[in-house]
Amino acid sequence: MGFDLHPAAVRRGKFLAHSSLFPGRVLAILWRHYRTFGSILREEWHRRWNIFWEHRFHNGLNATPLSLDLDLTRRCNLKCRMCDQGRHTTEPPVGLSWYDPDQELPLSVWTNLLDQVASFRPRPRLYITGGEPTLYRDFPALIQEAKKRGFLVHLQTNGTRLGQFAEFLVAQGVEMLSISIDGPPEIHDRIRGHGRAFSRAAEGIAALIAARKRLGKPGPLLSINCVISKANLACLEQMVPVSLDLGADTLYLIHTTFNSEANVARHNLLVSPRWAQSQGLDLIFPSISPGEYYQSEIARGDLPLLRENLKQARRLARGRLMLTLNPNPPLAKLEPYYLDLDYPFPQECNGLWNSCRILADGTVSPCLHVVAGKITEQPFQEIWNGPRMQNFRQVIARGLLPGCARCCKRRFS
Repeated sequence: MGFDLHPAAVRRGKFLAHSSLFPGRVLAILWRHYRTFGSILREEWHRRWNIFWEHRFHNGLNATPLSLDLDLTRRCNLKCRMCDQGRHTTEPPVGLSWYDPDQELPLSVWTNLLDQVASFRPRPRLYITGGEPTLYRDFPALIQEAKKRGFLVHLQTNGTRLGQFAEFLVAQGVEMLSISIDGPPEIHDRIRGHGRAFSRAAEGIAALIAARKRLGKPGPLLSINCVISKANLACLEQMVPVSLDLGADTLYLIHTTFNSEANVARHNLLVSPRWAQSQGLDLIFPSISPGEYYQSEIARGDLPLLRENLKQARRLARGRLMLTLNPNPPLAKLEPYYLDLDYPFPQECNGLWNSCRILADGTVSPCLHVVAGKITEQPFQEIWNGPRMQNFRQVIARGLLPGCARCCKRRFS
């Protein structure tokens, strides 16, 4: 049996069998990246053990995070149809400091953070994201500083600027690279709002694979991330041959993070200034801004095609490509997943216990505009187990909020 070891699947404790008896190419991928997979498995062991105890006995306190999500910038060179950062219909939201390019952190602040957390055991994995993280002015220097300190680095990118960084990323020893590809060229370009989005990403991937061979290095592990939407439903199974043609090691099919106007209104009515004060939380209101969510276009009549194409993708991937679905509701529950935001999926989210998101201006905000602190104002450890973070963990441990309805960090099994 082959195991799907993508970090997001590991965080959920999901080891999905899509490649029986490690045949051929899948076995080679596991062997070539055994150090990366070993690190992910250690992370999973600590995740299970730590969260089990922290949920039950520590009243909102927690061990050190297993991953740090660094949003280097909210700037992006694409305008994706399903983006939840305000680009699919409008300009990015105003009044939120982390969207302001002039407030992006200097390199010195990021390196100070790395120095603070380098001694954590296990050392947290760095998930470098954005926006498009390669647009951050000191992107190469940040990668160098992270690798100097021995961090496992996972970079998420749209791939359009990968060509100029491919050899650098291989030479630096970046372990994981996720590239967003949402379909064959024409479909991908239409979704991403750029006529050459696919070709530029493909050129960058080819440069990366060539650099791996030239430098004799196994990494980075190359993952294709495909966001499921109405626009690519009919070609989801084609993502397997597309990924294989590009030379990817894994394919990551992602159910879109979405919401509805009615549910957002209900959430913002509940998560009011008075409520936040009563819970000991610091929030920027509204908790979900206009434009900061995507409304799914998938309807009831689309679900048979979605189920069939997901099954077909699994069949095509077996023995050839490591395949992940995230979130991973059973096929029988795709109807409530897409059509009923009130469906009683398990009220469980471990995101606040195993990871921490730091925004481009240094704001530590797990989600929903909750502000736990700023790394420019106090040490990270004081924020991570500070009163505002403790209080938010206690709130979520009691039950999720309406805005959590389709967050990828909750359970849907």
